[in-house]
Amino acid sequence: MIGKLQEALRGYAVGVTHTGRVREENQDTYFVDEGKGVFAVMDGAGGMSGGAIASGLVKEALFNITQPRSAEELLEQFEGRMIAAKDRIENAAARANGGQMGTTIAALLTYDSNFACIWAGDSRVYRFRNGQLEQVTTDHTEAQELVDQNVLTEEEARNFARRHVITRAIGSGLDLELEMVSGNLLPGDRFLLCSDGLTGHLDDSVIGTFLMNGAPNAAAQCLIKGALDGGGSDNVTVVIVDIDRMSAAEGATD
Repeated sequence: MIGKLQEALRGYAVGVTHTGRVREENQDTYFVDEGKGVFAVMDGAGGMSGGAIASGLVKEALFNITQPRSAEELLEQFEGRMIAAKDRIENAAARANGGQMGTTIAALLTYDSNFACIWAGDSRVYRFRNGQLEQVTTDHTEAQELVDQNVLTEEEARNFARRHVITRAIGSGLDLELEMVSGNLLPGDRFLLCSDGLTGHLDDSVIGTFLMNGAPNAAAQCLIKGALDGGGSDNVTVVIVDIDRMSAAEGATD
């Protein structure tokens, strides 16, 4: 049994968020729970602090996830908490005279050697493995839909007037549609969860360079600084999750 515990994998994470150089309020937030294997970035949207309320309500919902006994149970709990968060956001919007209130989410769930990335909106999850950066998620935006339909090129999409219009979210009067990608973890995997305040200023090659070097906290700080040096036009949030073997002591239970 000890041998199995030594081979179990776990995510070790750091998170950093910054208001940016232009916005007065940070409507981003993030959630990290290494013990339960839950990591997430939320980017709120809505006037009069509506976005901050929405992203905060999703974060509160994630705190209610209990210690899972299987990957399936963890996924079921996560989905249930998102449904509850959507209801709370809609109720909050109604109390605020029906103003728009919603948030993106990009989440990473880990259990033993399994992972699932679940998202809605344009916050992203990347995986850095064996020196290669891969964007795991696909943006839920009008611009990405036009790229998929070959109406816009990737370059044109970056300058598209409605590039920030999202087609999925938690709240904002939209149906709750979460997309998911799952797979197996390997020791040495590094995941990046981020809001579009990062990807709006740094392209993938730069992101990959920052992720290649340094401890997770140093890499996270470099990413934030890169976004700020690029203009910092939006709130920016990053969570870096490093996958490593869990020690027998960490895996022991009474």
